[in-house]
Amino acid sequence: MTRNKTFPLGGIEVESFRHLTEGSLIHSLTLPSLAVVPLVQYAGAKARWIVSVGDKVAEEQVLAKGLGPNDRDVHSPTPGVLQEFREVPLAGGEVSSAAVIRLEGEFQRTGKTVTVRDWTSWSPAQLLECILECGVYLESSTLDRSVILPSPGKPLKNLVINGLQHEPYLTVALTLLEERFQDVAEGVRILKQMYSPERTHLVTDSGDLTSRLPKWKELMEGVEFPELEFKFPQTQAGLLLKTLEIGQESLVIDVVGVLAIRDAVVEGRPQIERTIVVSGGGARRPGVYRARIGTPLFQFLKNSGGIKPQSEKILVGGPFRGRTVENLGSPVVKSTQSVLVLTKNEVNAGSERSCIRCGSCVMHCPVGLEPLNLYKLIRQQNLDQARQDGLEYCIECGICSFVCPSRLPLVETFQAAKEELAHE
Repeated sequence: MTRNKTFPLGGIEVESFRHLTEGSLIHSLTLPSLAVVPLVQYAGAKARWIVSVGDKVAEEQVLAKGLGPNDRDVHSPTPGVLQEFREVPLAGGEVSSAAVIRLEGEFQRTGKTVTVRDWTSWSPAQLLECILECGVYLESSTLDRSVILPSPGKPLKNLVINGLQHEPYLTVALTLLEERFQDVAEGVRILKQMYSPERTHLVTDSGDLTSRLPKWKELMEGVEFPELEFKFPQTQAGLLLKTLEIGQESLVIDVVGVLAIRDAVVEGRPQIERTIVVSGGGARRPGVYRARIGTPLFQFLKNSGGIKPQSEKILVGGPFRGRTVENLGSPVVKSTQSVLVLTKNEVNAGSERSCIRCGSCVMHCPVGLEPLNLYKLIRQQNLDQARQDGLEYCIECGICSFVCPSRLPLVETFQAAKEELAHE
């Protein structure tokens, strides 16, 4: 077991809030009577519908095909009739075409005995094909983009399984490691068969291994178990590799992704549901829940206990990188990892004022940028100089905005500038 450590530059130590959901069992929620399934399941997703209004669709049927080799298919979360296509808002304001499916008919898998497959004789190419056919989205800690599985053939130096808590409140990995560890172990064996890594690491937060290590070592022969300090943004892939002192020829996949891979290979199960943390001082019943993709957030929150009257803000994602929910008709998608219901005391709000040049944004930047100078250059429309000064290296962690006493919209400004540069 490796000593506790963390990345050397910047970052921020914050309360984990894991006590709100620690020890929670995963509860499956009621299926939606109307599933609203967007084409855009994660940032940058591109797909086209292959079904029409009036079609009867089966549970797990492909509704939309990914347009490119790195775009994922979208499957139906329930059996039913496709009532209409409509434009729906997603968390953060983006709008997507969505298929509205009225629940009806027989389930292909739900409520039936699970048939498992012996994958041990499959080639790496067969394993990858199965994962892609099931539309598995692998969440990345880098700018919300998906992890792209490399083609088998070239062995990896390092396979890193990220079991860390991504942000305050986000305890999904901890819960899944506790409740589905045997399945996690099988997912790791699948990945090892695909890529033959020289070393495999299952990384957890400090203290999570105390009582579990003997069982984990027994199920995961040859796997290393480093423990790291809880410090944001520890889970960002580049920072994590620096902390572990290993090179870039590595594949980093979080626990949710490992389980999605295992379920696709072992059970042939497409990605039609998501394990989601509900937390925050405004949640009546904080916990970890399993919901079908396409479940509207108003139904998801109602079925998971509801919200308190003093709630101030609802976020999809964490308090640093999450997106504000403006419309509770927004549905659960493949990239939904948490829904936070925050009170006024939990929201880091305030009026924007002039910079006091305190240097907090520089001190806490984990990649060594000078956020204030970038902000000034962007406000002066000098995007070329901002790019030369490192704008594109910004990992959009949100720390600079969080620590700024003047409440300058730093990360929001950087995101908009990067989008503008990308479209030049």
